[in-house]
Amino acid sequence: MKTIKVNNYKMEKIASRMTKKFGKIKRGEEDNYTMELFTIESNLIKTHRRYPDYKSRRVIEAINLFLLKIDVYLSNGIEYDFSGQLKDGNKVFLEALQMSCDPFYNEELKTALSKDIDLEDRETREKIFEIPVKCLLRIKKSVEMWIRELGNYGYFKFLEEQMGSQIKGEELDYTIRLN
Repeated sequence: MKTIKVNNYKMEKIASRMTKKFGKIKRGEEDNYTMELFTIESNLIKTHRRYPDYKSRRVIEAINLFLLKIDVYLSNGIEYDFSGQLKDGNKVFLEALQMSCDPFYNEELKTALSKDIDLEDRETREKIFEIPVKCLLRIKKSVEMWIRELGNYGYFKFLEEQMGSQIKGEELDYTIRLN
């Protein structure tokens, strides 16, 4: 297995590579992804409530790291060394993202999916991650916009205002839908 050290360049390029592979959520089609977007964003809110000092930028880093992890799941013979990129802030958001839709991280999700599908099959893995990748790409774009509009904590200000009252508890949720 080939190990590649993750640097800032790889972190920035993974989103465009995944967009080419899976596409993105088009304007007006967001309602088709409501459940997945809500689950991912509610996990991010819950995590930010536990760690309020971590800025929105850490979510972008966590999304890039998760996209790289998904790239490993879908590739043959590539592994990434994240040691230079993992920091306390992006690590907690990465966990929140992975809990929301990653059966290779979330054991409960893995158990549920393993009853009906073969997680070792590459085509199945692509189907599993198609919708989450599109959602992650959309959320990344949103985080970038809210940072520009409202500052370092802008994305969390936006989320709390839009859906904060609907988010209860601390337990991280998950959802998965196969196309």
